[in-house]
Amino acid sequence: MEEVNLQLIKKLKKEQEELAGKLRLYDRLPVDSIKTVAGIDVTFTDIWSKKTTAVACITVLDIQNSFKTLETVFAEKEVDFPYIPTFLAYRELPVILEAYKKLKTVPDAFILDGMGILHPRKMGIASHFGVITDTVSVGCGKSKLTGEFQLPENKKFAYNPVFVDGEHRGYILRTKKNANPVFVSPGNNISVESSLKLVMKTVDRYKLPEPTRRAHNLLQEYRKNRGKR
Repeated sequence: MEEVNLQLIKKLKKEQEELAGKLRLYDRLPVDSIKTVAGIDVTFTDIWSKKTTAVACITVLDIQNSFKTLETVFAEKEVDFPYIPTFLAYRELPVILEAYKKLKTVPDAFILDGMGILHPRKMGIASHFGVITDTVSVGCGKSKLTGEFQLPENKKFAYNPVFVDGEHRGYILRTKKNANPVFVSPGNNISVESSLKLVMKTVDRYKLPEPTRRAHNLLQEYRKNRGKR
């Protein structure tokens, strides 16, 4: 795998800034009308070999009907871009888009394991995906990428705003007592406030929103079975 040079990084930063100009951070749909939500997660196989393979899972749930699974798709794609903080989309988005093409269901919204506009250039993977596909997307990351905030109280659904350069871009949300909080922000076609509401609506008994938690678990199962082929 070739190293990414500084000139390319400069080019990608410019591309992210141009994509950020296409963001629509207002509600395409009222949150209460959102019924189907797709969770997206990515894992990697063969990470110690010369050829690393990315595997994406998109699973669509009916959040108004006990989180019933409506459809699940997988895709695999060889990765030729290294992990570089703030450029996650260039590593994971190609395989996500391969899975997205397979969907027969049209979800009302997508939640991705990663950041939306809680990103130095407002172009985390959830925003990048949302702009490219023109869908309602939300980022829900497990660790801080950027921003200033105060930790929320140790109780379910306690939250505080996250600011980047003085701008309110998302929330730090504790989805479960005694669990580490998550970072929620809009990807595209949804507001900061509604992103928080949607994630809270999709939390069941666990720390992660049910769509991304389900996608993560399905990926682990897929990897096990893939090794038996």
